[in-house]
Amino acid sequence: MPSEIRNQRGSPLSATERKETVRTSEDSSLGQIDYGRWRGRFVFSRIGGFIKRLFGGGPSAAKALRVYDSFRYAAHEELSSPIQRSLRDYHIACAMAYHHVCVLGEEKKGEAMKLVLSGGSEKISEQVLTEVRKTVSCSTVELTYKYLAEDRTLPVGFLKRALIPDLIQSTVRDFNVDADTAEATIVKLAQDTGLLNDTDITFERILEIKNALRWRFAPETRTQVEQLPGRRGKGPVSRFDPSIPAATPPGLERPKATRYHLDKVDRTHIQNVADKGGGIKLKNTDTRDRIKRHFLRNKRYFSLNSAAIVVSTVLIGLVSGGIAAAAALFSYIAWYGVWSGGTELIRMTKAIRALQRAEASADYKLEVNDLGVLSEMDDKKFRVFLKSLRYICSHETLTRIFTAYSALEKDAQMRLEMEREKDESNLEAVIRLEEGKARYLYRRRNLQDAFKLYRRFYTAAVSDVERMDQEWEPVLDQLWNGKFKNMDPEKRERLFSHAANDPRVIGKSYHFKTKQTGWLQKVFPKMTDDLTSDGSIASKEAVEELERILAEEMPDIELSEEEKSRFNTHADRVANALILAENGVRSYLNVWLKGAIKSTMLHGFKVVWHASERRPALEISPHVPKPTVDGLIIFGFFFLADLFVDRYNEAVNKERFERITGKKTGKSMVWDWQGQRKRTGREEMNTMRRLAKDQLEDFVDRMLKLHDSHKDIMKEVRLQQQLSQVNPGSPMFDHMDDREAAVLILRRQYHHQIISEMMMGAIGKYYESVMTKTASWDQKMSHIIPPQTPI
Repeated sequence: MPSEIRNQRGSPLSATERKETVRTSEDSSLGQIDYGRWRGRFVFSRIGGFIKRLFGGGPSAAKALRVYDSFRYAAHEELSSPIQRSLRDYHIACAMAYHHVCVLGEEKKGEAMKLVLSGGSEKISEQVLTEVRKTVSCSTVELTYKYLAEDRTLPVGFLKRALIPDLIQSTVRDFNVDADTAEATIVKLAQDTGLLNDTDITFERILEIKNALRWRFAPETRTQVEQLPGRRGKGPVSRFDPSIPAATPPGLERPKATRYHLDKVDRTHIQNVADKGGGIKLKNTDTRDRIKRHFLRNKRYFSLNSAAIVVSTVLIGLVSGGIAAAAALFSYIAWYGVWSGGTELIRMTKAIRALQRAEASADYKLEVNDLGVLSEMDDKKFRVFLKSLRYICSHETLTRIFTAYSALEKDAQMRLEMEREKDESNLEAVIRLEEGKARYLYRRRNLQDAFKLYRRFYTAAVSDVERMDQEWEPVLDQLWNGKFKNMDPEKRERLFSHAANDPRVIGKSYHFKTKQTGWLQKVFPKMTDDLTSDGSIASKEAVEELERILAEEMPDIELSEEEKSRFNTHADRVANALILAENGVRSYLNVWLKGAIKSTMLHGFKVVWHASERRPALEISPHVPKPTVDGLIIFGFFFLADLFVDRYNEAVNKERFERITGKKTGKSMVWDWQGQRKRTGREEMNTMRRLAKDQLEDFVDRMLKLHDSHKDIMKEVRLQQQLSQVNPGSPMFDHMDDREAAVLILRRQYHHQIISEMMMGAIGKYYESVMTKTASWDQKMSHIIPPQTPI
């Protein structure tokens, strides 16, 4: 056995880096950032590995030998046979080699080859020692599977020194067979299956041998035959005798020797391979699918940029020749690499920082201290929490959820198709069936991990809205009953119409449509049963005035109902035209400016900035590149094309979403190379992801503004309570002006309506669809997988 120690330096991934992402409970952690992008994993793993090697110190060969000796001495106390001790020593050395604590090699000493234990690349720590102890306690077959799951080369001499002896011992123990018979059988089976050297060890060959042993040595399956009613109390009926078939009833046949069986260790190995993103019989296309989905999500971006680069390069080539065009193309590609890489690094850094802030502020309390007002500390924490998760969800989580669900849906469909044609007499089919099940469980855990942050974000927002609603409803009852319930309906509607046009209420892109029929009933569905339903007073007065003028000037003309409706709409716009125009222009300029900056970054630096001379030349400071006419034309074209395609894409997604939610009749269809077909669940999820991502920033802003409105309302409530205490005879809110009360109510309801619509829109639908669609697949897979906890 190995008895020598040598230092051997290397740089494989450490045990900590090889572990998959640690899953912690939702109560203690929000999760970990995993962009699912190869650049992030590659860069950060390399940086982390370099820092660890630089500052972590090197492994200790002497310490590795002490660990090996401690395991050996403990095993020798339990084993008396020298052969058993030798096999156990080799098993321990292989377990340590698996964790890179040592390296098991072979050297020639004299005329014989001897095993030598060398120092490994992994520094021994308490965590590594715990992992080594777990691996040492595994069976040899389990240890074999660990190596195979990572596609690693088995230690030298593993077949003859570990695997074959372990199979012999397990056969003797499990089937009560003598050692000589077991050894002869296993050696013959190994030769028949092609298992001759260490490099021949595969999962399928081990399964072939294990199942052949079961078929040969397992006791025959029998069932005890029930006693006949006429012979109750007597001895049992004898078992089936082939020589006298009429004398005894038949028993169950022995299972066919071609029915393959996977034990717990085999299934665990398949699950481990699936969890590592690998495959045994099923092809793993994760990388291809990720690239495909990335291009499909960003097809507008890639199409416009590719077209811009091609057009600009062709124009430069026509004007200045091929060399200039090649130089321009190279500069575009270099610029794209620098721009995308820098953007990715900034986003990842900001996302990690946002997660840290969310973790630090996740202990906020929604319980109130005084009349529904959060403490300043908890309010600040809640704001930081929402803003931090907003950034993570919009830039990482929503896409990660979509990616995880897409893989889950595809694997579930594949597994259900395999179930219809399963054949347990074929080893490959049995492995595929078990691997399909393992792949689904792996996808489901990925989806659960990806969904964690969005679930925390959405449930926190919903809980906060419900809290404010519970505090607001008693105040609204008091306000309504004390000031507006007994007011003349026409006067009340006129009052609220004027209050709805107050600058403190009107928003940038949304406002109460006070001239529409029944607008107040939509704002207060439980408070306005006595309102008229024939439209607003102002609109009626405007129509009556128009009819009077028309009757005097053009008595032969009469307004139709459609014309009256159009006039109502026009009157509605004129009533608050100045404020809405100001806010609308500001909002449009804000959106346009953001789009212009983004489009300039995407197209301008790569398309517009040519040299002012006839032939393009690279000008470096102190010379500043100047735009040319052809460059400005190209930029203007692609800038407008970018805005147009973006608006068109948004309109298409909204139309598809209305079909998904049932607001529009008919199925959502799509054209592909096979013709028109119904959109898949993955495609519907992508539509909701796009819309939810666009609305997420505004959703959080609305939530925080609703917080501010709620806080102002509670302050006003406290003031009115103090005034009512000064004059106990006056009712609550008696000292409050009617118009100010209406403004206060509408200001709060304005944000609440928008938030409610968003929760019923893409943001809430995306959240709901993840749970409902996953539960649906769980139901379809219920005969294959154990019951699962909800996502």
